[in-house]
Amino acid sequence: MGCVILFTTALCWVLVTVWVVELSEAVNGAPGWGERAAQSGDTSRNPMTFRFPRAPHLVVAAEPWPPHVYLTTKPDGTSEVTGPMGQLLDALAASLNFTYSVVQGDGYWGAPDENGSWNGMIGTVLRKEADLGLGPFGMSYTRSQVVDFTIPVFLEMLHVLVTRPLPVPDPWGFLAPFKWYVWVGLVAAVVAVVVVSASSVRLLGFGGPVSAGEHTWAFYSMFFTQPVSWLPTVASLRFLFTIWLFVVLVVSRSYSGALTSLLAVKTLTVKYDSLRDVLDDPSLTLLMEGSTALTEHLKTAREGVYGELARAARRRANFVKASEMYQAAYSLLPDGRHAMLVENVVCRKIFSDFFSATGRCNFYMSTGNFWRLIYAMVVQRGSPLRQLLNSRIEALGAFGIYERWTRDQMPNVTHCLKMPKKLQFQEPYSMSDLWAVFLLLGAGGVLATTTACCELGMRH
Repeated sequence: MGCVILFTTALCWVLVTVWVVELSEAVNGAPGWGERAAQSGDTSRNPMTFRFPRAPHLVVAAEPWPPHVYLTTKPDGTSEVTGPMGQLLDALAASLNFTYSVVQGDGYWGAPDENGSWNGMIGTVLRKEADLGLGPFGMSYTRSQVVDFTIPVFLEMLHVLVTRPLPVPDPWGFLAPFKWYVWVGLVAAVVAVVVVSASSVRLLGFGGPVSAGEHTWAFYSMFFTQPVSWLPTVASLRFLFTIWLFVVLVVSRSYSGALTSLLAVKTLTVKYDSLRDVLDDPSLTLLMEGSTALTEHLKTAREGVYGELARAARRRANFVKASEMYQAAYSLLPDGRHAMLVENVVCRKIFSDFFSATGRCNFYMSTGNFWRLIYAMVVQRGSPLRQLLNSRIEALGAFGIYERWTRDQMPNVTHCLKMPKKLQFQEPYSMSDLWAVFLLLGAGGVLATTTACCELGMRH
């Protein structure tokens, strides 16, 4: 009987001890699996071959960011992560032998506020509410002070994404071959040759008609390649007529050739092809992702192009979540008064999805890029999980597997990818394009009718 009591007492002490240990691990952020992995020594000797003998359960912080991360809610209410980063997470789980569950936060990646508290996934990992931040996160010094980064998953850069410019009806386009000062110069030239011609006849007393109206009509007729009612009989006027005919030939040929080209093909130049173009237009609204490495840097930038961007962002930027960037692109960019500063792969994804849905390429990605950044996952500071993840991420990167997973998300990107800086359109002209021509025709008809009525009245 005494043996039974002793055995029961010992069993109770064992159960209480296990319960206390588990409670302590839960209160302190569940580091037990990490400590045991570090104590085993396998992580440092050969992290690539290390596997957890008993699969621990990790909490992973994630936010949707197509094409890298997609989050869906399963029937049981839990979140499922898919996309290239989801495939990477599944590969790491299979290799290391762990299970995981996904938690979502406020929709941001993470940046400190005025009080020094971190939001987003960085804040979740920092508070030990998650073992791993899926991200991927842009690496920065400030972030590295609160979490540990894995080795890079991929490199990325930002571009300017705007709507593709479309031809706008220009009813006065027939004046476009010449600048306004050329037209003014032509009018002044007509006045000058008429004055010189009429003055020459008046001074010489012969060589042509005395009336200034006859001279005006003669030079006007030559300008529009019409026959002249009189010809000069003196050398000075013949020389003036010859020079004027040469000027008319050059001007008319230049105008007709340029007008034919403009009417045949409409050519539009892309207005925003770099960050500088965006900064130089103060009326343009910027669309930027909030709480990123870039917005964190802009808080301290004072000089250079990023200093200008920081000042512009404070005045005319709208900050949106990564999951809302696509909807913002589709709804705001078409008005031509918004520009999105976004990663190259996101631009490609928008190209692909929009072309798949509509068969059109309505967006343009700038050839100029800026803010090159390294993207990685994050873990808690000092976590042995970092070394285990690094060896596997490096192996996957060596074979270009992640890049292939990303390309699979954008099947129709190539059609819209290489857009020229000068866009050409060939389409029929409508009345909105040519109404000014008909307006001039109508005005000429009214003027001719009025003149005819006046002439008839004068005769009677």
